Amino acid sequence: MAEREWIMGLILENERGKRLYVTEKQWRNVLRIARRHGWEPLGTRPSIEYLKKRSRDPDGGYDTGMLDELVKSWNGSYLAGENQIVTYADALNISFALEEAVKQDEYNDKDISKMISFCKMGGFSLH
Repeated sequence: MAEREWIMGLILENERGKRLYVTEKQWRNVLRIARRHGWEPLGTRPSIEYLKKRSRDPDGGYDTGMLDELVKSWNGSYLAGENQIVTYADALNISFALEEAVKQDEYNDKDISKMISFCKMGGFSLH
């Protein structure tokens, strides 16, 4: 039996609970295409709940000093699936840039179409 290849990916989840699974390669490609067609990234926002989990202390609470440091050091990355949040405005701007790419007949495939539709629904988190 052939060994199945594991493909790393992300789950994009919007505020209504709708999810879209993309491979890491697809996501990087979407970001690259969007940038080439006018998207200017605003940067992601950290998920405070996720950062609280990362700053747990032995008593089950969280270390507020560590939480503050994690928030201050947030880099706005779109790549790691750390529950970071892509804002509503940023998601719409991604969809507009992808639509421009399709209009220019450069990228017209179902993955791009799905991403456009998903981004038009508004902000989402990356898991």
